[in-house]
Amino acid sequence: MFYCFFVLLVVGLLVLFVSCIFNMKFFVCFGLFCAGLISSQPVSDSNSLRLISVFLRHGARTPELRDVYPNDPHKLETFQPMGWGQLTNHGKSMAFTLGKSLRNRYNKFLGDIYLPEAVFTQSTDYDRTKMSALLALAGLFPPAKAQKWNEQLEWQPIPFDYEKDHRDFVLKRPNTYCPTYMKELEEVLQSDDVLAYIKSKRETFHYIANHTGKPINKLSDIFQIYQTLTAEKTLNLTLPEWTKKVYPEEITKIAAKQCEMENANDVLKKLNGGRMLRKVIDNMVAKTEGTLHPHERKIFIYSGHENNVINILAAMGLYETHFPNYSSAVLVELHYLRSRQDYAVKVSYIRDVYKTPEDLNLAKCDVLCPLNTFISLTEKHVPKNYTEECDSPINLDQ
Repeated sequence: MFYCFFVLLVVGLLVLFVSCIFNMKFFVCFGLFCAGLISSQPVSDSNSLRLISVFLRHGARTPELRDVYPNDPHKLETFQPMGWGQLTNHGKSMAFTLGKSLRNRYNKFLGDIYLPEAVFTQSTDYDRTKMSALLALAGLFPPAKAQKWNEQLEWQPIPFDYEKDHRDFVLKRPNTYCPTYMKELEEVLQSDDVLAYIKSKRETFHYIANHTGKPINKLSDIFQIYQTLTAEKTLNLTLPEWTKKVYPEEITKIAAKQCEMENANDVLKKLNGGRMLRKVIDNMVAKTEGTLHPHERKIFIYSGHENNVINILAAMGLYETHFPNYSSAVLVELHYLRSRQDYAVKVSYIRDVYKTPEDLNLAKCDVLCPLNTFISLTEKHVPKNYTEECDSPINLDQ
């Protein structure tokens, strides 16, 4: 192959030399010839990344007060000095590790210097999600030499945004502000299929109720027990003997069923994760058109809960029934492929913060899905007027 290329190069140069020698334009012709050779080589798609959106779950935490059960041997003093629903030291390490993982993945794209215009971070109004946002940012943007302000501290302050819980119509569950969503969800939870599923698990429900001292009648009741047991297990606490029969396998499956039902049909997907998917798509389109503000924006980070991870996956048709781990994350990347002269979307899932991200395929599309195809495939899950479709008395689209 190299020999043929060399022969063609020599022949080409001879032809150009003969044709150009009499008018003294050899160097111009030679330049044109070399440009032709370069343009005829395969086009590389390296350095194709243009924009990133990250949806992350907070790190490991203590149980929440609303999820505890009367017979739990572990009381508040067990969880001090953190308190209820707070990040543990291990959870802090997980969130920081997630940030470092993102740094390793996007190091070249983001560059060494933290620039305020390059990153936007938003959290829900929970201590654990705010702290996870700060820790992920600390791992993602260690101070470069020019930004190091303390020789003993590999950290620099990076701001993030959040709305107060009663005003969060973006990352918070739509249960309190989207009447249509709640009506649709209640119909799903009372459907014959769900009631039949609960009936098939009645023995398990009774077993858990008897041992926890708490009424267990709905999927969400099991969801709460799962959250408490998982938080305690992650803290390396000894779980009661009765849990061995149903945890983690059975309780995890039933808890994940609640997650599945919250996105059981197109309406729920649209009114749940669809609102954030619309933001992601709008930002990607703006990036392609050169209208994204600020122009230098490279990454959006959203720090939330398991439902935020589930909802964005479901809106893209990528959710398979499971309960996301602490510090799991969904990555939605916009690429410009020179080989196609087109934009494409790549979705990856950090299922385990200590493992390599998995690439996910939308149905009927490649890993690098053309942007227009991505928009078309997810269109039915993207609200056009969220306020109207929620039948909300307040403006949710501001």
